Amino acid sequence: MAEMRIVAKALDDFGDDWHWVILHGAEPRGERRYFTTLVDTLCGILLDEGGVTVTLVDTGAPDEPNCPRCLTGGTGGGLRAEVERVLEEAELVPVRVR
Repeated sequence: MAEMRIVAKALDDFGDDWHWVILHGAEPRGERRYFTTLVDTLCGILLDEGGVTVTLVDTGAPDEPNCPRCLTGGTGGGLRAEVERVLEEAELVPVRVR
């Protein structure tokens, strides 16, 4: 399984910004289709997780993104890992409803 990086955007979610979108664990599933374990952006936007089939569509993307955070290296693996750890811990805390 390989990591695949493309320039893309979700039409309604990202406005005018093009991002480095990363398909983690990408396995080919036909022409322009990949099964991936996680889809996120270099700047830290989680698009999908838990295994999903992605179909790549030619949207006329440029060679490089114009998202400032993607261009400067994003949030960095350490920060992203820490955020994920905090979110996972928060999910384990019971919610009390009165």
